[in-house]
Amino acid sequence: MEIKSSIILDETDQLLLLHEWETAFLIDKRSNSVLLQEEYIGDPTCGKIDKDNKWAVVAGDHLTVWNEGNTKVVDELADIHSIRTKNGDTIEVLIDPWSTKSSVWEVNVLTLEKLKIRDFFKYRDKPYTEEVIW
Repeated sequence: MEIKSSIILDETDQLLLLHEWETAFLIDKRSNSVLLQEEYIGDPTCGKIDKDNKWAVVAGDHLTVWNEGNTKVVDELADIHSIRTKNGDTIEVLIDPWSTKSSVWEVNVLTLEKLKIRDFFKYRDKPYTEEVIW
């Protein structure tokens, strides 16, 4: 796969998560095979690969979870600004900090169980900034 104009979202020793325009790719670096290819409306905003290469997530207008060969889309979470690992198989998802629906969610990447942790009002009605502290 040619990655000249691609943007790397995350990388481990075995996996590479990137996007080119509105498409995200998860690449097995050893075989150069595409494990995940997902279309987004707009570019994906963020992605994360598990430290043990068991799962990967890509986020933007929706959340895509790749779990050792299986891919699931979580449409219920939209306009995702950023994600972070909470522990093991759980991530936290930040919904657009400037929107009226801004909130923090917890998602188990194995079961896809979702739980709203809290609303997130800190950046509402404030100018855009690259760095969001959440």
